[in-house]
Amino acid sequence: MRKVVEQRGRSVTIPCLYDREYESHVKYWCHGSFWNSCETVVRTDSPTVKGETSITDDPTHHVFTVTMRKLQLKDSGYYWCAVEIQGAQDKGAYLYLSVTAGTPGLWVEQQEVAGVEGGHVSVPCHYNEPRSMKKWCRIEGSCVEVNSGKSGRSEMKDDRSKKVFTVTVRELNTEDTGWYWCAAGKLQIPVHLTVTQKTTTATVTTYFKNER
Repeated sequence: MRKVVEQRGRSVTIPCLYDREYESHVKYWCHGSFWNSCETVVRTDSPTVKGETSITDDPTHHVFTVTMRKLQLKDSGYYWCAVEIQGAQDKGAYLYLSVTAGTPGLWVEQQEVAGVEGGHVSVPCHYNEPRSMKKWCRIEGSCVEVNSGKSGRSEMKDDRSKKVFTVTVRELNTEDTGWYWCAAGKLQIPVHLTVTQKTTTATVTTYFKNER
């Protein structure tokens, strides 16, 4: 992701992916326009929480997430997802966070979506610019565009009168768990999908034998 826009007072969670070789490394969230002078906000060793910002590492899926709550206009700016490399230059990737006083150009009603194996989920992605290209993408995966209609188990429908496109993913399986994003033009909003296994209920019938 390169640009995320969110409304003042709301929260945003940013996923930062990294290679398997960095599972045990310290990850951190850095604020500043330039990589060599950015200011570290939170780290996976310490501090993991600073003000309204927190960081969590998930080495199993090779992703760490940064959550910023109660966003203010002053929070706008460049940020860096970074991995600390002992004895060498750290690795980082930037994004621009824009906090707006009005309705953002792209937003979702919730960033956490849950579904059950075999079922389906629908994610409404709201936008302001009707002519922008709308996409639903899996991070480090493929994308589906609005005008492409249906691709595999994912389908997108655009309602321009309400300025919302809805993504429906059917026949869910646990491998669908992960990070996705809604995109409208250059704007992107991350969405995390969790798919749980379908529970089954066993019925036990007991027969009693009459003894005489």
